[in-house]
Amino acid sequence: TTADPALVLPDSLAAMSATRRARTAIVIVPGTKAANPNGRDRTRECLRGASERSREMGFSTWFIETEARGTVEENVRLVSAQVREAFETNDAVILVMLSKGAHDVVRYLQEAAEDLSPELRGKLVVVLSLAGTVQGSVVADWMAHSAQPFASMTRRWLKVSGQDDAVVMLESVARSPWEPEAGRQMARRFPNLTWVSIAMVPDGEDGRITERLWAPFVRRRIEKTAPYYSPVDGLVESAASLLPDYVDLPEWVVTGLGSHAMPNGAYRNGTRIAPQTTRPGREKLRPESGGEIMSAYLRALPVDLL
Repeated sequence: TTADPALVLPDSLAAMSATRRARTAIVIVPGTKAANPNGRDRTRECLRGASERSREMGFSTWFIETEARGTVEENVRLVSAQVREAFETNDAVILVMLSKGAHDVVRYLQEAAEDLSPELRGKLVVVLSLAGTVQGSVVADWMAHSAQPFASMTRRWLKVSGQDDAVVMLESVARSPWEPEAGRQMARRFPNLTWVSIAMVPDGEDGRITERLWAPFVRRRIEKTAPYYSPVDGLVESAASLLPDYVDLPEWVVTGLGSHAMPNGAYRNGTRIAPQTTRPGREKLRPESGGEIMSAYLRALPVDLL
């Protein structure tokens, strides 16, 4: 479905009747904005493109408004306040999150979702995590806590320039959002849930990403001085985009090759993740890529998930 935008697999979500699609909620939770707070938020633009395409395909679609530099605690409250209606008015719910949106969703499922009745929790059928910070970000951890000169100077500069919210956001994403005991109860709380993880693995022959993404020099400093480290998509360890072992949910893993800017990557067979709207060498995300990727997944994910 990625290579052929006209292909709709006969057992896919997109092949359902219009009535059933209209009763299936696609709930999109955006990630964080770590760059210039006054610049374009290309990540959200991309996810809004995904939201628009989902709506065009006939699904009940919800874009959850969260704080781009908000803490996990702040955004859990926002998610909780907006998502209940999606559960109450639909037969099935699919949560889609990107990057730090995973922190917000994981904490929501462990805490605020307890306010949902068992009947409503049973409607959650899929969590689709796109390069999510499912177990925390080694880069955020280093930036928030390292005593290395660059990290401490960056924290100081952010505070002096009135960007304290960025420091607090980094601290909230630095650690895993999971509580082990709550993780062991996920299958009981959400008996119909399948977790789908899209994990990006570095595409370079040296085990590093080939895209610049952001400050390669700083990434090398993190690589050399972080107390723990494994292959990283530029922001998140590839392995940290997967569920911890103690979370007792069925998990499907789809591996991409490339950076945290997932649409610019490729699948293991060489097919670009968004071949219609991206090209090699152009790193800036485009809103159209979100719609292209969402369409491909909805035309491929099997209706059995419901």
